[in-house]
Amino acid sequence: MTEAGEMAGAALMDELTAALHRLGEGQDQLREHWDRADLASALAGLSEDQRLLRKDFERLASHVRPLLAKQYQDSEKRIRALEAVIRNRRERPLIVRMAELLGDVRRLNSAADVKTHVEESVIDLLTGLGYQETGSVGEPFDLRWHEPVSGSMGKAGRVAHVHRHGLACQDDVIIKAQVDVEPAADTVIKEGGAEVWEA
Repeated sequence: MTEAGEMAGAALMDELTAALHRLGEGQDQLREHWDRADLASALAGLSEDQRLLRKDFERLASHVRPLLAKQYQDSEKRIRALEAVIRNRRERPLIVRMAELLGDVRRLNSAADVKTHVEESVIDLLTGLGYQETGSVGEPFDLRWHEPVSGSMGKAGRVAHVHRHGLACQDDVIIKAQVDVEPAADTVIKEGGAEVWEA
């Protein structure tokens, strides 16, 4: 090969190398532009998915929040009631003794003012500890709260006389009230001229 041919071949090779280089740069630019477009499209899609997900979570939270608040309040009430029951069980021997003492004081034949003073003091002490007396004339008879001494214990019975008051703390009955029971006035029916209590 001649020197001119070698020079022409070298020039052609240089031009070919330069063209390949330009082609590579163009491919890089195209890839970079393509990646940016894909990335922008992916980011836009991801942003929309995130917006929809946030919207779903907000809708879910609006439904769940009241349920969780109610469940929390119900749990708090149950805990308070259980705490009262536990306290009652721990204090029960002392409270039972005090209630018995109150009953004894009421049966005393001493001066009315002494009896009243001691009775009120014991009642105040029990009330301060969260206890209340149960059993009063005229209230509906309930086996959970009352121990019948005499009378008819039909569905509509009423307390006619209280022999001994009961004691409770919230719904926890510690001592049942001892009572006489009579039917409610509206349960007395007449049959053949005679009054009959409806049981």
